[in-house]
Amino acid sequence: MYIPSEAYSAKITDFQFRLFAILCRSAAPGGLVETTVAQLCIETGKASDKTIRSALQGLEASGLIETSQTKRANGYLGRKKITVKNYQQEKQELVENYRTSHDYKSHSSIANKLLVPNSQSSYKLKESETVGFTKEIRVPMRRWEDDGDSLAGFGLVEPKDAPQPKIRKSDPKTRGKRPEHEWTAMDVAAEFSYQVGRKYPLLPGTVSVKSLSGAIRKFRSQYGTTPLIELELLRLFMQDERNFKDIGDEAPHLYKKYLASFGTKMNQARENLGLNRVTAKVETTPASGTLISSDGRVFQNSLSGRAQLERHEKRLKGKEN
Repeated sequence: MYIPSEAYSAKITDFQFRLFAILCRSAAPGGLVETTVAQLCIETGKASDKTIRSALQGLEASGLIETSQTKRANGYLGRKKITVKNYQQEKQELVENYRTSHDYKSHSSIANKLLVPNSQSSYKLKESETVGFTKEIRVPMRRWEDDGDSLAGFGLVEPKDAPQPKIRKSDPKTRGKRPEHEWTAMDVAAEFSYQVGRKYPLLPGTVSVKSLSGAIRKFRSQYGTTPLIELELLRLFMQDERNFKDIGDEAPHLYKKYLASFGTKMNQARENLGLNRVTAKVETTPASGTLISSDGRVFQNSLSGRAQLERHEKRLKGKEN
């Protein structure tokens, strides 16, 4: 068995040297070894494949071997080929008549007799024995190429990723797993409810998601709003603390303020997204039973609500003057 001289001076452990010797013993001409971690565990007496992999990494770091990973056609890891560097096949010299005395020479042609008959007839075969003729027999060998049909070889063989469950676009709970530009009106309404609930956790059921999603769908068909524009309007709405004044009393109508901002904040949202301004006025007609002030604030369409709206409008005019 030939072991390259570099192994004796390399800074490797005893086990790494023993593993290297096993690789040299199994190497084909050129130093190529194809084996498995399980087989190396058996040959070295080690039960842990982690120890084998660590030793192979140490040998590769020391420049004694090279490894290359192959893949099978179906995506699984294939064999890992190991090449012993500076490998030279030992020359084995044939010793004639090793069972005779040193001065005995055989004159028989049996040693050179053809071992496997060729296509010649038997009388030609007999003639070849007298001439000492031998014929080279070439046995076709299958090339060691990973065609993807082999079983697990060297290294970890990991299964393919498990098939991911189909993401339902109709379920707003899956909106975080989908790009925002594909969000439905229900997704945007659910996001509005989520952000309001996170800001005011003591007000459960504040937002009517169904009503808000219906209004958003209407805006999409009439004014061509998109999920990205609606989400940018939502961001602007959540940043303005004036929208949450008297939140306890007006909580059920908070989503209507958000809808009203489509008419007042549309161009700002479009500019933030790098879009052109629009000149057409977005009509955000309030639902029956509510009133909206000039700055987008919602009041109930009742005696007290109309009085509050009137006082609010006076305050706004006073600020403008």
